[in-house]
Amino acid sequence: MRHNFIYALLLLTLCIRVAGQSFTDSNLPIILINTDNNLDIVDEPRIMATMKIIYRGPGERNYLSDEGNPAYLDYDGRIDIEIRGSSSQAFSKKQYGFSTRLSDDISRNNVSLLGMPEEHDWILNGMVFDTTMIRDYLCFNLFRKMGNYASRTAYCELWINNHYQGIYLLEEKIKADKERVDVIKISPTDNNLPYVTGGYITKADKVDYDEPIAWTMYTWYGAAVDYLNVLPKPDQVTGSQLAYIMGQFKGLETAAKNNDISLEHGFPSIIDIPSFIDFMLLNELASNPDAYQYSTYFHKDRRGKLRAGPIWDSDLTFGNDLFFWGLDRSKPSGWQFEEYMNDGSTFWRDLYYNNVFRCYLARRWNELLQEDAPFNHAALGELIDSTVALISEDI
Repeated sequence: MRHNFIYALLLLTLCIRVAGQSFTDSNLPIILINTDNNLDIVDEPRIMATMKIIYRGPGERNYLSDEGNPAYLDYDGRIDIEIRGSSSQAFSKKQYGFSTRLSDDISRNNVSLLGMPEEHDWILNGMVFDTTMIRDYLCFNLFRKMGNYASRTAYCELWINNHYQGIYLLEEKIKADKERVDVIKISPTDNNLPYVTGGYITKADKVDYDEPIAWTMYTWYGAAVDYLNVLPKPDQVTGSQLAYIMGQFKGLETAAKNNDISLEHGFPSIIDIPSFIDFMLLNELASNPDAYQYSTYFHKDRRGKLRAGPIWDSDLTFGNDLFFWGLDRSKPSGWQFEEYMNDGSTFWRDLYYNNVFRCYLARRWNELLQEDAPFNHAALGELIDSTVALISEDI
């Protein structure tokens, strides 16, 4: 079902430019961050900094010497910033989350960065697990080409306190926004129908020591899958809201297990089937060992059905895994939703083995293989080649 050629293309190991190399200009945007009092960036609390983005426009070269030229600054203002991520924090190249702020260092500053829609919450992805530096970019672009929302991204070169950090992906943070995850932001007073029906953003993921687990489900092999509230925030969710959104997942689990396809109370009444199919196909094409159990997002708008996505954390895909930890799970054969080490909640497998769902899935797969469609062999190769060409100068 997947194309082995993708794996061969992505096995090329790329290296970031060494910090000591002379750097004056780049075909990529250049981001300069200088923290107040030259403080180190830590994982909480956020610290204040000034950020400049040097960008002359598509196809133009960007020069460090333009740091003081307002005509070539895509952004010149205040931010707060922290280290983010879980396993990636063990590496010297860090991931960062930051918010754009007004000059008072308090008020949000919703701005467009590098052509992306205005917002104030952003991520700098260091791609530390992906030596090719294209897997997240590739998967996010494919998911959007399929007609779904995934974080928009832009490659850049990052400097912090006058020290070169390497190539990064500037990304949109997953959050409720009309240009991101388009759901109503549920409030603490929305506890009765129809208001309690949305909007929600939920994820199955690893849990930090200080994160409250919303509820737990289980895989076919009996492993726990922990679910967390993203919207509303864990410290703001009410009992009625938690009961409602958990009930949607429990209802899906029961309906999928019972092969209930009725429009009144079966799984078609609970989930947006096309979104679940696209989520599965993308993660199976990429053979993502983190899919279904970790970094797996869902969202539900008011009066709407439960939708799968956006996709997230696609660095362990297309043959890549945590080899230094003895893991080698991303293969061009088999199904990730049946992978013993993390196959996700039982409803993924039950949905696939439902004849109606699988019929829709096969139909969508064939549609995505057509000429000029996202999964077409030639289209995939063109996307990979153009991405490699974009960053090849800077590695």
